[in-house]
Amino acid sequence: MVAGDGMLRCARLLTTAFVATGFGLTACGDGPEAEHNVLVHVESVAVDIHDAPVLVLEEEEGTRWLPIWIGPAEARSIALEMEERSSPRPNTHDLARNLIRGLDAEVTQVVVTELKGGTYFATLTLRVRDRTVEIDSRPSDAVAIALRTRAPIYVRETVFAAAEAAHEDDTDAPGGGEAGREI
Repeated sequence: MVAGDGMLRCARLLTTAFVATGFGLTACGDGPEAEHNVLVHVESVAVDIHDAPVLVLEEEEGTRWLPIWIGPAEARSIALEMEERSSPRPNTHDLARNLIRGLDAEVTQVVVTELKGGTYFATLTLRVRDRTVEIDSRPSDAVAIALRTRAPIYVRETVFAAAEAAHEDDTDAPGGGEAGREI
């Protein structure tokens, strides 16, 4: 999959939903779950010993952190925003922010929701008028958009637990094992 394809798919679905229903939205993912979310911030974007980019999310009021191996384009986009620099032309995450704003929506939160089969999943929650919609996303894309819109970033408690267990089971793999990849 090319970086941003999922974002483009959801943007198309959003646009179609807006046009077809007169601003009535449908979600790209499942409804919200009543799980405990932990507030985090982007501690850094680094590279591992194999020169693979790693997004590091750190718990705001604690000592846990979550490394997620991401693509180079997403790492560049997140790093640019963290450094308060812009690219000469809008990238995919800038486009997503501009689409969201142009549709009079706001990102209310980003949540890393699941670790399944070594892959992390996330959702972007948008508010448009009196409606809320959750959109499935790769964590790197969700975080890049959250940084651009100043939305809070959360990790589900169950994801911290699953990542710790997966890391203990598979520490020999490059990039920290099963608990580190995003597809």
